[in-house]
Amino acid sequence: MNCIIVDDEELAHHVIEEYISRIPFLNLVKNCYDIQEAIPVLQEKNIDLIFLDINLPNISGIEFLKSFNKLPDVIITTAYDDSAVQGFEMGVVDFLLKPFSFERFLKAVYKSYKHYSNSKMLKEKSTQNFLKDSFIFVRFNNEDVKLNLSEIKRISALKDYIIIYTEDRKLIVHQTMKSIMEKIDSENFIRVHNSHIISLQHLQTIGKNSLTVGNERVPISEKYKAFLNEVIGKYK
Repeated sequence: MNCIIVDDEELAHHVIEEYISRIPFLNLVKNCYDIQEAIPVLQEKNIDLIFLDINLPNISGIEFLKSFNKLPDVIITTAYDDSAVQGFEMGVVDFLLKPFSFERFLKAVYKSYKHYSNSKMLKEKSTQNFLKDSFIFVRFNNEDVKLNLSEIKRISALKDYIIIYTEDRKLIVHQTMKSIMEKIDSENFIRVHNSHIISLQHLQTIGKNSLTVGNERVPISEKYKAFLNEVIGKYK
């Protein structure tokens, strides 16, 4: 999900940006310090989510919300709670009162993610019903190799390469973890460590600091633990 921060406080940008870095499916497109800076980004880029402060110079966040008929999902981030009712009446996803914890931030983001995922799933179903399985192509041994996403058990990083593990193959591909995550772009895959992506379909057990995929142990880092717990919580 592409997102922007619209806030006039440098500290707020640092906090939200750090929180965003912990959530694998969020991609920060731009830090904006007022509405005038945000408008061109919204016009030129495909933005899915805005983290919006209320008290901004020249044009307030509420005025901004009132002036646009159609906006991406909006999560209000503010130090004042007197605008919460107005915000929710205009359809914002959530209202975060500063200072807020990462857990509260993640809960708000996940509301938007569910909306985003449902919309994307409906769109994909309407355009890809002819496909039995979703798949990707990767470059391996000077050939383009087709991989069904259902085949992939896990992916690990190896310097400037990644290793893709399937039931019967191990493919070493010259690609980054970020680019492969964008390529597979599926709710079935989750990043659990800077060096590890796993398939929920092939996930077997989860421990305190590691999990099992295909009878192999994979570490879980603190950075991704909260998000993993949130995802797994949907199935409990």
